[in-house]
Amino acid sequence: MADLGRQLHEYLAQSKAAAAATGPSAVPAPPAAGGSQEEAGDGGGLRAWLGALNPFPPGSAPGATVWPWTGEEDPWLPGLSRWQRLAGSGLCALLAALCFGLAALCVPLLLLRARKFALLWSLGSLCALGAAALLRGPARLLREPGRGALLYLGALFGTLYAALALRSTALT
Repeated sequence: MADLGRQLHEYLAQSKAAAAATGPSAVPAPPAAGGSQEEAGDGGGLRAWLGALNPFPPGSAPGATVWPWTGEEDPWLPGLSRWQRLAGSGLCALLAALCFGLAALCVPLLLLRARKFALLWSLGSLCALGAAALLRGPARLLREPGRGALLYLGALFGTLYAALALRSTALT
């Protein structure tokens, strides 16, 4: 614990020295967490403390917003900004929740309305997959699909085919 306190004091001294070296024209950093009025610095100490759990990419600017999917541009979604992808993902997640909720309402009548339940549940699954694909990128999700993912997608599309095209309750 004493070592942690010593490291904190060294870091604060470094950030004060850096702030003094940049001069009064520099924009002051927001106060550090905990409400102290010490300057937060550039985050170098945080980067060193996090080590392997470092959320900051090596070349990122201090104070830059870091999103989990910023590493690469998806070739299937050219021209979509992060906010557009986030909004689309949120919309897909809301649609998935709506479909799952409506499917849950059909559970008491499952024997009578099996196709309706299967359709709503499958559409909810597709919307949830769409939300994940918008966040991570479809190319990144499909780059290395596992056997379980392929089996799930096959069952999902088989259910949709049996319910929509064949209109068969037994196959659904």
